[in-house]
Amino acid sequence: MPGAGSRAPHGLGLLLAALLALGAGGGAAYYGYNSPFPPPQEIRVPPQGAAGDMFALAFGARRLFADMWFVRLMQYYGTEEFAGDDEHENEPGHKHDAHCRHGANFGTGKYPGFLPMARHILEIDPGFVSAGLYGAGSLAFNMGRTAEAEELLAYGLRYSPKEWKYLKVLAAIGYSKAEDPAAVAGQIQPLLKEPDCPVMLKQLAAFLNKKIGNYAAAAVIYADIAATSRDEAYVLNARRELARLARRTVR
Repeated sequence: MPGAGSRAPHGLGLLLAALLALGAGGGAAYYGYNSPFPPPQEIRVPPQGAAGDMFALAFGARRLFADMWFVRLMQYYGTEEFAGDDEHENEPGHKHDAHCRHGANFGTGKYPGFLPMARHILEIDPGFVSAGLYGAGSLAFNMGRTAEAEELLAYGLRYSPKEWKYLKVLAAIGYSKAEDPAAVAGQIQPLLKEPDCPVMLKQLAAFLNKKIGNYAAAAVIYADIAATSRDEAYVLNARRELARLARRTVR
């Protein structure tokens, strides 16, 4: 009858084989893993944030540092661009222009660092959707920098391709502000057939196609809304728009 000593090498061999198999499986899982975050080489690190970004990447604190960068962005955007404006607020002839922190147009200045800072938040944490929306909305509707707003949204959509909030803002920019609304319509179009596409986005896309004169595309979208939406208001509006488009075609 074999002794315990003769069984030890055999048991050790099984243990080593199991560890090797586990290691091989873990390695395969590691190499097949797709991180939801942008790769480090894609991050454009601002000089004042290099150390913090290194810490965020090394210790998995991306969300924390994205919050910190968002606070910095709001502080930057909430500060007047030119010091001394407030001193002249009550002087005769003072105009509340784009650089005036107490006027109705405050926030419409240049703020050249706004886009790099807003993009950096998404580089650190692309899941910070509210920061992306804040940045894009400020750029497009406050500062009139629609191309930069579209650039920021495009970066956000690279990591969140079905984030409907981004697409709604993109559609709104395309309808009211975009330099190339046809390009915006083309970017949105493939997503309109997704089962969970919000009816509001479809409505915005239809408006946008009407604006650029693509009435056939608008009619297709309205027909889809009329056939699939459970919201009676959207259905009734879609039917009205289809009737108007039909009359346009008859002329």
